[in-house]
Amino acid sequence: MVDPKRMRQIPKMDQLMASETGRQLAEDYGYQETLQAARTAADQIRQDPGKDPEDIFKDIRAILQKQKRRHMTHVINGTGVILHTNLGRAPIGEESAEHVVRLMTGYTNLELNLETGKRGSRQASFEQDLKVLTGAEAVVAVNNNAAAVLLMLTVLASERQVCVSRGELVEIGGKFRIPEVMEQSGGRLVEVGTTNRTYLEDYTAAVTEDTAAFLKVHTSNYQITGFTCAPSVKELAEEAHKRMLYLLVDLGSGDLGYISGTDPEKTVRSVLAQGADLVAFSGDKLMGGPQAGILAGKKELIARIKKHPLMRALRIDKFTAAVLDETVRLYKESEEMKIPVLEMLSRSQGKMEEMAGILLKSLRNEVGNHVQLQIVDTLGTTGGGSMPGKDLPGKGFSIRSSRLSVMDLEERLRHSTPPVIGKIEKDQVVLDMRTIFPGELEELSDVIKKVLAV
Repeated sequence: MVDPKRMRQIPKMDQLMASETGRQLAEDYGYQETLQAARTAADQIRQDPGKDPEDIFKDIRAILQKQKRRHMTHVINGTGVILHTNLGRAPIGEESAEHVVRLMTGYTNLELNLETGKRGSRQASFEQDLKVLTGAEAVVAVNNNAAAVLLMLTVLASERQVCVSRGELVEIGGKFRIPEVMEQSGGRLVEVGTTNRTYLEDYTAAVTEDTAAFLKVHTSNYQITGFTCAPSVKELAEEAHKRMLYLLVDLGSGDLGYISGTDPEKTVRSVLAQGADLVAFSGDKLMGGPQAGILAGKKELIARIKKHPLMRALRIDKFTAAVLDETVRLYKESEEMKIPVLEMLSRSQGKMEEMAGILLKSLRNEVGNHVQLQIVDTLGTTGGGSMPGKDLPGKGFSIRSSRLSVMDLEERLRHSTPPVIGKIEKDQVVLDMRTIFPGELEELSDVIKKVLAV
């Protein structure tokens, strides 16, 4: 039952907005946003007997802060996961970002050939350099790798059979599965071999006059180890071509051969050199560029793909074209360490310890006795379904407080400005220095001070 006396304690909206606190909130967050938050807070008080009408301004502020956090914002990544899908995967370097901002805040020659004055291609800015980088006869970029695989299968295998190893029927994020991509493309999936062992004869035995291609899929987000067997790309290419079939490869992570510790046989260039007709890979994984799906391979096949109606639906925008062009330029000019993903992957233990030491020095005398700060060993990862099973030893900065539980501490950091995303290990919050930019240390130090001021 509604308590009339309690209801009268809720201020009228015009009085609330005219109050000193109401005016300040409107100045900070906007009048209409504050008014809507006030109405929401009042409704919550009416519906919840446990809410105190005296706390309405506190409730309004909480609603406004929550709404503000919904917008995209800069986040400090202390997780140690370089290609963190939830945090936007590959970050763009400052120099590249400045160049791209200049392009995005004005007009560009996106589809204008400056030599002829006629319409050009939005792929032209990066196409030639990307061919050199991958060793491909031709390339084309679409909006992500799933789109690249869908387009490849639609153009080359619609209404025909495609042979895939059972051990490569992967699922990536969001329950997106290779069999479902195949179904959407119109191709008909033929599973060959077993989960852990697939032989060359498994592929050849499955070939019929209706077969269009062999598809090899990089198991980018898991590993099958132990009693395993799989034919090489070269073996599959030779057998496919004997039968006038295509060998299509979904390489996913897009290793271009600039990262130590990866398999040199699984780079884009190597896979093409071994005979693959087309390779599909992501732009925002190991390449370190924007979200894009890149198809590299035979000129004749890329030409067919470019002419397909689906190509227009999946094409890249001017932002992607600009960032891809800038990323390829850095590789071309041997400045790949300006690509943050490659820099983080190669960041030394000494550099990470130095960064943690700077943070420790800035905070040691600025926090209370209830706080324990320490430099610790960490294990990061590439993430993004790119190098499964490969840990990246590093250095981190751990925080404990006798006044805050580890969950409270993690939440306070996550709700700070800017949000700081760490990881919980052994009853402490750890910030991995591998994924924190050196230029963020001062800002991070200020956030930690505020969080620990309890």
